[in-house]
Amino acid sequence: MNRHERRRQKKNNKLNQTVNQDLLEGIRLHTNKNYSKAETLYNKVLSSEPANYEAIRHLGILYQDLEQYEKAYNYFLQALKVNPKGFQALSNLATIHMENKNYELAHKCLSQSFKINSSYVPTINNLAGYYHKINDPKNALYYSQLSIKIQPGNPIALDQCAKALIINNRVEEAIDILEELNKNFPDNDNFKHNLSTAYREIGEFKKANKISSEGFKNDYKNIAYLLGYTKDKNNKLKEEHIKYYDQLLTEERLNFEDKTLICHSFFEYFKNQREYKKAGSYLINGNNAQYSLKKFNLEIEKNFFKKLQSIFSKKVDLEIKDKINKQIPIFVCGMPRSGTTLCEQILSSHSKITGAGELDYLAEVLNIRLIQPTEDQINNLDSFIKNPENLITAREQYLDKLSKRDSNDSIYICDKMPHNFIFIGLIKLIVPEAKVIYCKRDPVDNCFSLYSHKFVEVSHQYSYNQKMLAAYYKLHQDLMKFWFKKNANDIFVLDNEELVNNQETVSKKLIDYCELEWEDQCLEFHKNKRQVRTASIEQVRKPINNKSIGAWKKYEEYLSEMLLELKP
Repeated sequence: MNRHERRRQKKNNKLNQTVNQDLLEGIRLHTNKNYSKAETLYNKVLSSEPANYEAIRHLGILYQDLEQYEKAYNYFLQALKVNPKGFQALSNLATIHMENKNYELAHKCLSQSFKINSSYVPTINNLAGYYHKINDPKNALYYSQLSIKIQPGNPIALDQCAKALIINNRVEEAIDILEELNKNFPDNDNFKHNLSTAYREIGEFKKANKISSEGFKNDYKNIAYLLGYTKDKNNKLKEEHIKYYDQLLTEERLNFEDKTLICHSFFEYFKNQREYKKAGSYLINGNNAQYSLKKFNLEIEKNFFKKLQSIFSKKVDLEIKDKINKQIPIFVCGMPRSGTTLCEQILSSHSKITGAGELDYLAEVLNIRLIQPTEDQINNLDSFIKNPENLITAREQYLDKLSKRDSNDSIYICDKMPHNFIFIGLIKLIVPEAKVIYCKRDPVDNCFSLYSHKFVEVSHQYSYNQKMLAAYYKLHQDLMKFWFKKNANDIFVLDNEELVNNQETVSKKLIDYCELEWEDQCLEFHKNKRQVRTASIEQVRKPINNKSIGAWKKYEEYLSEMLLELKP
């Protein structure tokens, strides 16, 4: 090597050293949330090395932290152009897809990242998060535990594991992990929020509310604590709190999720304060924002229900040789917010009945979405149902999944997926041993309860638009009329108003329908400590009351579209 080459190499080494130092300093500043200085350093690195993979990728992460998702997305794509096998950027890109609820694309990126490097913990954590999002308990737990195996003390992996344990009905274990995380990382709001959620699911509302209240009082601008704080009737908002969030609602940078969360929180707050005009105004604004995200296609549901009625208008037979001896399913179904959770809570208070919660097993083995199925899924129903082998396989797969949920001596196990009302004909065909309970409620009460609830995901988009909600409700009524005509003697109808007014009489009829001896603890369902993961989580921890009957009347002036559609 001659003198000029040595000089050039020395210069390059010095430049590389400077670039690396700038990058590391940028990452340090970024970690400490000094975004402006970090951005400057990342760009300085890129001015020297335009194809620096890590600088490009970390700029993407920075913009993601600033909720500038389009910019972040473009930088992650740019990083992949520089390094097509960049498993880190693939994992980053997946988080943007999850933010936009493009779960299929998220899974594709994560799978590719995991294939390139199966030991990269952020990808494994994101896989656990993905499976948690799509409510796949088994895989959520598998990937979170895999992450812990690789990095035993990784706090994100431990948090993902706790969330996975919650959806696997192992809340006490989750609480132990989250308590330890909160002890070791007292400033982490996500860990606090997840611990609050865990306590809420087992009915420990005082502990849950305490976490939210303390978090909000420490930093009222942290939106993560807002809903928990406003749901507690003992808490009061100051004028500065309301003014801050009202101003935030006017800003274009506010994403729809935060907007709907603020509106729903203020609806809950002013409802508790009995200021119904203010509450109604926030309810309308929040639901309009939620519905603008994704319109609901009612024609898909009409075609779906019409196809089912066409198939089951003709006689469909299936010979089943192996009968169920244990863990006979009880399908508790009906429109969401019709009393299905209360029904399951009463049933699961009986010593011979286990409550398994909302299970998507039936839709999974039938390979069809319960809400907004694809055209192919609807068209394939005919051939699927006419093939006995398909039906027997679906039966076996469903019962196998169900058997893994219950390890005690119960005779029955509840599958409380409300939208299984769609498949009542199919249930009676493939699981004739099952009990089917249809929960019904006054149509306006039911629809208002749906309209005033914020669902976690976008699957119930029909509920945020008054006309669409009423139309979907009537569509459900028409399908139920069809099922009753076909299976009049095989469906127990649990009328919410009758249950509220005659709790003991109706509860005894419910247990008798299940061919079981009466047990008095079924009247004290609110003392049942089983995990509840539905919108009715607080109601079923209290004795039956009639407060929700006619609750819509306080907001009548805001519900004209819905009321007009629901008139007979």
